Amino acid sequence: MEESDRSTAFGDSSLNTNLQSYSTTDHFNFTYQTMPDPLAVYIPVASLTKSLLCSILCAVSNHERIDWNHSRRTLLVFLLALNKRLEELKEIANARDKISDQITRKLDEIRQWLVYEDHDGTCREPNWNELRETYQKMTADKVDDTWTYYGGHKTKPYYELTISVSHPDIERSRLYMDCTRPNGFQSDELKLYWNAEQLEQLCPKAESQLEKFLQPLYDPSDADAVEALRQHPVWQRNHHGKITYVTKGIEKAVFDVPKDAQIILLSFADEQSPGGGYLIRAWTQEEIILYNSDAYRSLLDLKYGRMGGGYAIPEFGLAYVRNICFFHRDTQERRLTDMLVANCYCIGAAELYRNPKNKTEWKEKTLAKFHAFIAAAVANTKGDGSNTYLLLGPIGTGAFGNDVQDIAKLFREILQSKMMGSNGPIRQAFSNIWFVCTDAWKNKIFEEIFSKIEV
Repeated sequence: MEESDRSTAFGDSSLNTNLQSYSTTDHFNFTYQTMPDPLAVYIPVASLTKSLLCSILCAVSNHERIDWNHSRRTLLVFLLALNKRLEELKEIANARDKISDQITRKLDEIRQWLVYEDHDGTCREPNWNELRETYQKMTADKVDDTWTYYGGHKTKPYYELTISVSHPDIERSRLYMDCTRPNGFQSDELKLYWNAEQLEQLCPKAESQLEKFLQPLYDPSDADAVEALRQHPVWQRNHHGKITYVTKGIEKAVFDVPKDAQIILLSFADEQSPGGGYLIRAWTQEEIILYNSDAYRSLLDLKYGRMGGGYAIPEFGLAYVRNICFFHRDTQERRLTDMLVANCYCIGAAELYRNPKNKTEWKEKTLAKFHAFIAAAVANTKGDGSNTYLLLGPIGTGAFGNDVQDIAKLFREILQSKMMGSNGPIRQAFSNIWFVCTDAWKNKIFEEIFSKIEV
C-alpha cells in the first residue's frame, strides 16, 4: 500500500452491512505459501549472548507445561540450526591457513554458553542427538493442542482461520483480513529479533574481521532497516521526543495521529500463542488490536512462515510487523501502522520462559526486553524519525500483574538511555511518543514518573 493511502476510506460502504450475512467458515477465502524448511531459520551468530542461549535451553527442557502452539519446537529448531551453523563455521575456520584468535575464541565462547541449569540446579550440556530425535518426534506429531481443544485432529496450516466462531468481533476481523490480506503478509513485512544486540548490529560501522567471518550479519528482511540506518544514522536524529498521555483505546488512538505520519505501536503480546485469547474473545490490549485490524493474519504468517508451524516470541526479543491495517468501525476509515509484538513476564505464573527469581533479576531482564523493542522501533523508522509517532503503554500491568510504577520507571530509564549509536536519549530519535491506555490512573502514574526527567 502506498504512503498516500495511510488514511483513507473504503469506497464500499457495505463493509459493516456485509457482516450481517457473513459466515467466516463458509466465505472466508485465503491462500498461504508452502511452509519453508524450519531449519533454514536465520541465526544471528554475531549477536548471541549467554543469557539468550540459556533462555532458549531452559524453555526447551521444560516438559511440564502444555505446548499449545509448538512453542518449544520453534525454540528447538533455533538450537539445532545454531549447532549446524557453528559446525559449518568451524569447518571454514579449520580450512583456512590463517584464522585470528578472536574468531576461534568467539566460536568456543558460544559453545561454552550452551549450558543450562535444570530444576535441581545441575548444569547440563545439550545432548544434540537427543535433541534431534526429540525434534523428529515433534515434527511427526501432527497434533496441535489448541486445535485439539477446538475439536480438531490432524493439524493443518492456518486452522485458526477455519474454526467456527459465533462472535462478531472475530468475524469482523476475519472480514478485515479477507478484505486487505487474502494472500497474507510478505516476508519482508515480518521480522524476528532475538535480542537488542541483533538490532544494534544493524547500525553502520566498520566491520571487524570477526564480523566479516560471521556474515551474513542481518536477516534479509532487514535490508530496508540497514539502508534507513545508513541514510539517517541515529546519531543525527535529534527530535523533541515529545511525550503525550492518551486515555483511550489503542484502536481509537491510531486515528488521532496525523494522517501523513508513520505509526509504530507496541502490542502487549502473548509469547506462546498468536493473539493470546483471540479465539476465545478475550479483551486485553493485544486482542483489541486484532479485532480492529488485519493483524491476526500477520501473527499466523509468522507462525506458519518464519517459525515453521510453531509460535514463540523470544524472551529478550520481539517480532516486528510492517503495514497492519486498522479499520474504524463507524467511518470505515483505515490506517496503516507498524507493530512491535513484545511480551512481559507474568508475575506469579511462568509462561514459556522461567520467571526472574527476584526484583533485581526482573529489572535486568525486563530492561533487556524494553531495549529490544525500542531499538526495533528505531531501526524500522521511516526517514529520520521526524514524522514518526511511537505508541507505547503500560505493558504487563493488567492480567500479568506487573507493578505500574515499576514499568513506568523502566520506560523512563530506557527512553533516557543511549542506544543504536545515539548521542543523547533515544527518545530523541522520534518526534512524538504517546503512552496510550484506557486507565487514566495508569497514565497519571506514568506522567508523574516522567515529570522527573531532567531536560
